[in-house]
Amino acid sequence: SSCIKSLEEELGYKIFNRTSKGIAPTPEGYLFLQSAKAIQSELEKIQNIPSHINSAADISLSATWSSQFLRNFIDFKAKNQPNIQDSYKETGLIQNFQDIQENRYRLAIFYCFHSRAAHHEEEAQKTNLSVELLASDIPAVALLSKKHPLAQMSSLSLKDIHRYPLALFEDFEDADWIDILNVPPHHNLLYLFDRGAIDDTLLFSNYISVVKKGSIRISDDDKIMELPINDLNDSLDIFLLKHRSYALNNREKAFLRYFKKHLSED
Repeated sequence: SSCIKSLEEELGYKIFNRTSKGIAPTPEGYLFLQSAKAIQSELEKIQNIPSHINSAADISLSATWSSQFLRNFIDFKAKNQPNIQDSYKETGLIQNFQDIQENRYRLAIFYCFHSRAAHHEEEAQKTNLSVELLASDIPAVALLSKKHPLAQMSSLSLKDIHRYPLALFEDFEDADWIDILNVPPHHNLLYLFDRGAIDDTLLFSNYISVVKKGSIRISDDDKIMELPINDLNDSLDIFLLKHRSYALNNREKAFLRYFKKHLSED
């Protein structure tokens, strides 16, 4: 209590209101605590810089949602020092950038439509990040249940897709997908944050999703299918994202060689 009182005197405003039921942050105190937590987080990151930079062989990767990406990562790990404690996070593009900016992960692999690539490269440069093209001309596909009314079509148009509710991965800017897909205003949209949720939504409803080809694992026995989109005049690029000053360790280099090779083979 005396420490808090001294801090309040130093700041010149109250952090907590004290009542018979306990204490609660004042409006100023609430903002103070938010800032204090951010400062504490930055201090922890500063203290962890040596371990972050000097990791000898582990891979620390934040990747945009893709079964193909995860499968390549697991396959590489099984063949290359599998006992090393690697880390892999599957998330969205916005979080990929934050993970690298905040030093939570050393590398990120993300995909975006080619027409948006320059925008994301510019955003990377603003925070001293580097972007390297790994693959290009990857098609976007419509994902739907084999029981869907459109499942017998050989391909779909955007107009076909717009006739049904749309399920998309969360954590992309609207310009990355909504604008490119020309989604009508007030369309029935559902944002989801993992591949399992996309799978379940498509299986139990007439939702359609639009994803990078290979984002969801498709097998002959699966109840989900991919269909090409015949009038989408854009394709997807895949990029490596990292701090400009970060030098890849030997195992990261080996993984990226493996990753690029198998992307071209898939």
